[in-house]
Order: sequence, then C-alpha cells, then structure tokens
Amino acid sequence: YRHAGQPVYACLLSILTHLSFSESEADRHWRRIQAHRDRLRSALRRDVGLRVALLDYFVNVNRELHNPKVIEIAIYERTERSAVTDGLTGLFNHAYLIQALKREVLRARRHDLKLSLAMFDLDDFKRVNDTRGHLEGDRILMRTAAVMRESLREIDTAARYGGEEFAILLPETSRAGAHVVADRIRRRVEDRLRARDGGGTTISGGVATYPEDATSPEELLRRADEGLYRAKADGKNRIAMVGGERRRHFRVPVSHPVLLRARSKRRTARAENVSAGGLLVSLREPVPVGSRVTLVIRPAGVPSMAMHGVVVRVEKAGHDGRRSYEVGVRLVGESGEALAVLQRVGSGRA
Repeated sequence: YRHAGQPVYACLLSILTHLSFSESEADRHWRRIQAHRDRLRSALRRDVGLRVALLDYFVNVNRELHNPKVIEIAIYERTERSAVTDGLTGLFNHAYLIQALKREVLRARRHDLKLSLAMFDLDDFKRVNDTRGHLEGDRILMRTAAVMRESLREIDTAARYGGEEFAILLPETSRAGAHVVADRIRRRVEDRLRARDGGGTTISGGVATYPEDATSPEELLRRADEGLYRAKADGKNRIAMVGGERRRHFRVPVSHPVLLRARSKRRTARAENVSAGGLLVSLREPVPVGSRVTLVIRPAGVPSMAMHGVVVRVEKAGHDGRRSYEVGVRLVGESGEALAVLQRVGSGRA
C-alpha cells in the first residue's frame, strides 16, 4: 500500500484500529508505521508483520490506543454482524435500515432511479401474544422474516423495524413493482402461517416510492407508514399505496400480456394492475398523454376482448437495466367485461 494514496490509508486504519483520522493524518501515521516496522525488523532480525507493527506503534509510540484487545477475526465478524441485525429474526435492525435508506435515496437521486419502501405490520399481534403466548409470537415473527428473505432479491433490504413491524427497501423498483412484491409477501405470510399453526395471522403493508411520493429518506418513511395505516383502516390483510387518496378505485395487481393500439400502431404491453376505472400497463416505448388507445386481451378459454381508453399518465420505469414505461389508462365506453376478466386474473380467481 505504499503508493495507494491518502484515502486508502484512512480507510485501512479505520478498519484495523477503529480510529478515525483525516486523510493527511492517516498518511502521516501510515508512513510512521512503515518506518516503525522497519526498525522492529532490524532490531528483532525478523519481519514482525504489519498488524504487530501497527499495534506497537499506537500503544507505545503514538499512544492512541490505551487498552487494546486481541480478538479472533471470526468472533469480531460475529460481533460486527450482531450490531446491525435483529437477534430474533436475523433480519437487519432498525438502525441499519435507516442508514441503508439514506444511502439508497442518495444513489437514486444521483442516478435518476426509482426506489420503493414498504412498511409491514402483523395484524392483531397483541392478541396473538395475549392468547397464545410470547413464544408463539416469536415463532410467528421468525416465520414472517423467513418469508421476506425468500421473497426478495440480493439488492433488496429486509429489516425488523420494531416489535411486529417490518420494512423492505427495494432499489430500482417502481410503485407498481413494489406493490407486486409487497402483496406477494402478504399472501405468502397468510398462507404460511395458516398452514403452520391454523391461526390465520395476517399482515398489512404500505408502499411509497421515490421520487413520486417523497424526495427525502424521512419523508419516504413517513409516507410508507401512512400507507400502512391506510391498509389497517381499510380492513387489514392488504397493501395500500401512498397517493391512494387521489384514486377512487381499489387496484388489483395483475401480470397479463395485452396488445395496445394507438394511432394505428400496435405495441406489445403488460397489464400491471387494474381497477374499476382503469389500468396500468408497462411497455418499451411511451405513448403520449391524451392518446386514445385500444387494449386487447386474450384470456385462456375465451375469445379476444377489447377495452378502450385514454392515456392519463406516463412514467419512465427501467426494470432490470432495461428501459420501459408505465402508462396509466382511464377506460371509457363499454369495457366492463374485459376489465372484470383482468380483475379475476389479478385476484387469482381466473
């Protein structure tokens, strides 16, 4: 590391000693440690190694360390891990989530990316503890955490926010995509806990997305929490998205191919969610707001069905590094039958 530069020296000293130095201070200390190592090598007629030279320098020469402790690296790593994880569930803890949220908001802002946050709360969990005991409550928390771990990507962050509250941080994920993930977790928690204990424990969640719903970590957290409270108020065991006060209809997540026709041009698209008043589709190229469109679906076992509408919203939403767009369509005319089919697909009844 002799020619690595000042930023590297500061980082190395922080890792090796947990002492913080400015870049110029770190550079000065690093050069003195190297010189001290050379002197020890000459005096002892053997190489003492960097760690021994560093320890002797900070204890006996510089005297920055007064009571150093030698610790096996495996024990150190376990200690370091326990500082950021929840002891019961193994998920990240509240403190780590807040730091990760701040970091991801900065990254999303710098690279013009989407970032979604979902907050969850187990429904009526106090009643579970009161009637079935805290040990059973702990088992439910651990099973819920297991569902979250298996439902997320490597880049996502799952945390126990506190008590029976959980949170997931979803980088590069749109509002619609986050709703799909959150609702998948909701359904899996319900199914898993019913299969294991027959108790019917459920979970509710709220979703907020940067930058549509919030532009700071604190605001994103608050908005996701608002969505969670809305889900509780609407009857529990559901996912609510922030901004829902502007919508008159409940939206059902759905993933179904559609053919979109606009201005004599046909495009392959995918319906992402559907409500009584419209639907959200994703496709590779934008359609101008105000365009009149026809959406054709081909559900299994029935003839093709068409819906007519007007584009009311277009947002850029890259998924997996590919460019795509989310297009909101308000339906007009006689589209009820086709819409009902899509809603059944989304709710799993088709």
